[in-house]
Amino acid sequence: MEIYPLVDDQTVLRVPRRTEQQLIDEFGSSGRKALATGHEVSTVTETELHDLEHMEGYIGAFVPDTTPMADLDLEGNFRYYSLQRRVKVTKDLRSCTTLLDERCSRLSVQRFLRDVRDMFDALGLLPDLAGKGNLVLDRFGLVKLIDINNFRPLISDQQIDDALPDDEKVFEEYILGRRSLEEITPAGFVDDLGHPIGDLTLGHLRTLEVRALGRDHKEVDKDPFYAPLHNERRQQLLSLMRPDIGLG
Repeated sequence: MEIYPLVDDQTVLRVPRRTEQQLIDEFGSSGRKALATGHEVSTVTETELHDLEHMEGYIGAFVPDTTPMADLDLEGNFRYYSLQRRVKVTKDLRSCTTLLDERCSRLSVQRFLRDVRDMFDALGLLPDLAGKGNLVLDRFGLVKLIDINNFRPLISDQQIDDALPDDEKVFEEYILGRRSLEEITPAGFVDDLGHPIGDLTLGHLRTLEVRALGRDHKEVDKDPFYAPLHNERRQQLLSLMRPDIGLG
């Protein structure tokens, strides 16, 4: 998400990286009219709005007041915006490497973890916690989820196992870059920018448990929720895609 200057002292304007018109050109329109002028919202944005509506019942307490809208920018390009209540950030939780000092912050993180897991159990979706500033503490020390436009599924270990070749010589072709990884990447495993958001988020949730809350990493790793982080085939695919990824 791009963050634009303040609309006023309490509101910011947020815009996805790509224009709505680009999304429509790439994915086709949804057929649902967004403006009286005849513009339509793409299927991608329609999915985002659907996810935003459904996640409200699970992690809505952690999302700043947000109003999605569609309009034309100053150059006449159709765009999907969000007006979001400004959050004064005191800590970016992506870079949280030590135990949180304040009890209220630890409790807020605990509740966020609980509610994210409830949402995952019900909807199969995880929020995008991979980017800088996506998950923060506000001036009261409470968790706020800033990026609300990229809820992603977590592709199962079985889907990955089915997609990866068993033949070591064939697999070597992907290691050497002679064949495209797109051939063996399950649908939905990466977002439109090529990032494995589901896996990155799962790794970050584990990091919050261990570092921000001080839980024993051995006990956390026994939790079935984090089992995908220890799947060998999954790690093979991730290492091919992003050698810099450290999910532990």
